[in-house]
Amino acid sequence: MKNAILLAAALTMMLMIFSSASTYAQPTTVNIYAWTDKSFYDPGENGKLTIVVRNDRADVDLILYNITVEYPWFAYTGEKWEGNDTIIIGETLLKNGGVKIYSRPFNVPSDGRAAISMYGAQIYITVNVDKPPYHYSRQVPIYIRSVAQPMAISDWDKMLTLLTIQVVLVIVCTIILAATIFLSVRRPRVVFEEALEKTG
Repeated sequence: MKNAILLAAALTMMLMIFSSASTYAQPTTVNIYAWTDKSFYDPGENGKLTIVVRNDRADVDLILYNITVEYPWFAYTGEKWEGNDTIIIGETLLKNGGVKIYSRPFNVPSDGRAAISMYGAQIYITVNVDKPPYHYSRQVPIYIRSVAQPMAISDWDKMLTLLTIQVVLVIVCTIILAATIFLSVRRPRVVFEEALEKTG
């Protein structure tokens, strides 16, 4: 009986180990890798964005419809939308590691839209396919050399007035302290000598 229980426990453990290893499936996703050709850009400079799309889904081939790219300077300039790009593809992305590579040029604007924080900004990439979940997205950092941020100090005249008053007060206090020290250290010798003569 004891051997039967041990055998049943061992079989159960082996079934659990093998079933979990065999049923583990790779996550069904499409991986997007992207990078720029330089680590940072100056305003008005041209660059190149490279996008790699890899189908790591094990279940199905995908049709890659398009890739949408939105740069941090995406805005309507009065005539058209700028700072976005759509790559129309229509190619099949094979399952289990099918890879497609695309490169797109871009231009960093030289106007105020290029003023980004010192921590950089993000390029948003969305890949659209024919099967659920239909959209896969990724964010890629982009750094634009710091644009001089103008700094204005308001009410500077009040600050100068306060600074002038403070300087005058420091000078007056210094004179008072010097006079106090001078008068406390100085001993009138004439009075002291007369007092000695009278006592002596």
